[in-house]
Amino acid sequence: MELVCHTIERYVALTDDEWARIAPCWREYAYSKGAAVCAVGQVEQRFYIVRSGVQRLSFPHDGQDVCVGFGYDGSWSGEYASFISRKPARFDVVAMTDSVLLGITYDELQQLYKEVPVMERFGRMIVEELLLGRATREIEQMSMSAEERYDRLVARSPHLLQLVPQKDIASYLRMTPRPSAGCGAGVLDPGQAAACAPARCFAPWMRTR
Repeated sequence: MELVCHTIERYVALTDDEWARIAPCWREYAYSKGAAVCAVGQVEQRFYIVRSGVQRLSFPHDGQDVCVGFGYDGSWSGEYASFISRKPARFDVVAMTDSVLLGITYDELQQLYKEVPVMERFGRMIVEELLLGRATREIEQMSMSAEERYDRLVARSPHLLQLVPQKDIASYLRMTPRPSAGCGAGVLDPGQAAACAPARCFAPWMRTR
């Protein structure tokens, strides 16, 4: 559970006694490639930190599956809005690769908020970070060109193309893949050179600091 402790302490400092209370609440969950971590209409039962693997966050719209983000090593994962609201999920979360996630249930997290005061501050900071990430993404989608969005993604997430298919990156960036002899089965606009560069994606509201 070192990853859990390290992640929480990015936000708040923990004493040994506090960590001893927190650690047993987090458990390991394995998902095979293609398995649903959470599905539209279900209530998300856990909030996760990714130990390994990649997960895709998406929703169905006009007959298409629209990608809105990814979870990967060290990031948050799961359908957080459903988790905190206890309402049916609006997004699917699917394991794109075999994945190992460290998760905590809603009831256990609420109990920690009551028993370990510093965890309540941790929870508040997570919500603030996820809201900021969402706002950043919305501004980028509305104010940047496709090329600018792609360049921003490559700059902050430099291993994307090694982790997820181009069609999913294209969906995430609201771009269209196109055939190219120089870069395999398809290349993302705005250009072959940029699309062939290594990259890595994240959903801002799923990422740890």
